[in-house]
Amino acid sequence: MKKIIASVILLSLVSQVLISQTSADALRYSRLFYNGTARFQGMAGAFGAVGADFSVLATNPGGIGMFKSTEFTITPDLWVANSSASYNNVTSSDNTVSFALGNIGIVFTVNPYSKDKTGSIRNFNIGFGMNRENDFNTRVFMKGPNNQNSLMTNFTNVLNNYPGGISQDMINTIYPFDIGPAYDANLIYYDAQKKQYLSDAPNGGVNQQETVSTSGSINEFDVSIGGNYNDKLYFGATIGIPVIKYYERSSYIETRVDTAIHHFRSLKYDQYLQTDGTGINLKVGVIYRPVTWIRIGVAIHTPTYFGNMKDKWNSNMSSEFYDSTRWNSSIGSPLGEYNYEMTTPFRAIGSLAFTIGHFGLISAEYEYVNYNQARFYSGDTSSFTDVNSQIKSSYTSPVNVRVGTEWRIQNLRLRAGFGYYGSPYKSGINNHEQYVISGGLGYRAKHYFVDAGYSWSQMKEDYYLYDPNLVNPSHNTWNNNSISLTLGIRL
Repeated sequence: MKKIIASVILLSLVSQVLISQTSADALRYSRLFYNGTARFQGMAGAFGAVGADFSVLATNPGGIGMFKSTEFTITPDLWVANSSASYNNVTSSDNTVSFALGNIGIVFTVNPYSKDKTGSIRNFNIGFGMNRENDFNTRVFMKGPNNQNSLMTNFTNVLNNYPGGISQDMINTIYPFDIGPAYDANLIYYDAQKKQYLSDAPNGGVNQQETVSTSGSINEFDVSIGGNYNDKLYFGATIGIPVIKYYERSSYIETRVDTAIHHFRSLKYDQYLQTDGTGINLKVGVIYRPVTWIRIGVAIHTPTYFGNMKDKWNSNMSSEFYDSTRWNSSIGSPLGEYNYEMTTPFRAIGSLAFTIGHFGLISAEYEYVNYNQARFYSGDTSSFTDVNSQIKSSYTSPVNVRVGTEWRIQNLRLRAGFGYYGSPYKSGINNHEQYVISGGLGYRAKHYFVDAGYSWSQMKEDYYLYDPNLVNPSHNTWNNNSISLTLGIRL
């Protein structure tokens, strides 16, 4: 089952003139790992029933009602991503470092109390700013021998099994981003006697390596309003405007090691993808305190609608040969562009927090999201029928939980947290679970505060260099480290 689903996804990557979207793209933009302030990060994001932190505008807007004064925060982040890969019994590693802005925002408090402090509405709050919802900065390096086939075996299989056959002058028209450049770079040729497309290393005998680098983020600009009813019920709503910036570069290299292979020496296949999009959603939430030491939070997020998604992509194929019977070449593809629309799934978050006097608190929350609800759309209603079917059949609703705690020692704060994001795949397809362990500390004074947070996360996933029916997966592990520093001012 795992290989069948992976085959469908990978084969959909064989270049097309117009559409490049896959079910993996839908998951990438639907699966959120909220960043935000250092306090939020130090408690693993378990803030749905805690409130009074700018990050909750993106998770449970009811938390805005708990602010008692005007507050400004800014959070720079240091992101260190380490990866390891095991492909055909060869282990390799890589890492990348990046800087980002996890949060910047301000909440204004309006106190409508009469002079004698009567009335049920204790305060109204308005907030706006930015919270980081996802970070795409990673790099993974995979390498190992292959004694069964090569990338060109995959390409010749596609050509030889093309319904009704495919002529040589049509290869670039139908496959302008991968097989076409490979054909022009002399890595594929047509044997008129066998009436087949062939390559020099159909049975392997090559070393393979690939580096995949991604960067970018989902930053959401939040505008929120909320209030405090009688210090019992805190309510709020957020209009979220998430902005997607995603960049992916991959470089695949294949080198001959079997001297029985004639002509072919090496190839290099570079690919580049850029995705941009802006969306909109609505979040509403409440926090209720039945007694002073218990807080119950509930939040609902509408699906996010991205009406202006745009992909740009291109590739380059280079070849080297041992003799002059074939020319060394470097062939670039055209630039592919496509505009489309996307919706990501509905979300619901339930949370619970217990305060222990003035000493500390413990909080937990559960997030419901069904990733098979994501959808792509375009003017041609049939364009995304297949990929939307893949989304529906591949993904499910996992268990997503976050737990955090904070303890006071006079003006100091000590924090810790744990998060678990279950596999979004249906049974037997892939892993992709993510574990989060976090901690932090802070100093709180009357008119300012400083918080530091650290978060470690791990995720595993199988990656196929090309057709899963031909190659073994590379077993990849990502260990991400995030360090945040929040500076805050209260007025």
